[in-house]
Amino acid sequence: MKEIYYTYNNEAIASCVFLELLQKVGVIDIARSCLILPFLLDDRTVKYFQKLSGKEKISLEYMIKEQSKLFTSFNKRYLSLLPVTINSLLLLNKNNQIGLTSSEISAKSDFLYGETDMGNRFNEIKKALPFFIRMIENYSTIQLYRILKIQL
Repeated sequence: MKEIYYTYNNEAIASCVFLELLQKVGVIDIARSCLILPFLLDDRTVKYFQKLSGKEKISLEYMIKEQSKLFTSFNKRYLSLLPVTINSLLLLNKNNQIGLTSSEISAKSDFLYGETDMGNRFNEIKKALPFFIRMIENYSTIQLYRILKIQL
């Protein structure tokens, strides 16, 4: 099962997700970046975000309460995707697509893919991204880790 999970959630899609996110937010702290993939590479969570995308403000606490099944395995997803996150960020940095400091990540260039079809899965993630950004923007990174009960 682990091999299938890794094949489905690999550095290629993760890199695209990070570039798209950085295109929208500009800069993100490194600790917060580790929380991105467990949300956006989970198909059930992405579908739920799309359902709620018309809503103006939904708190993370509300989401956890209403959709607890999405969060029962969040820490496991976090730990499983941590190597993918690190590898993706290192690849993007090595290729000069992002800037990496000791605390922040920023986009160095626009994520341009023109007419290239990036696939249905990436398109679904891209649709969910604005809602995800709105949902987490009012929380500090420390608050997010506490609310999500991340255990290292």
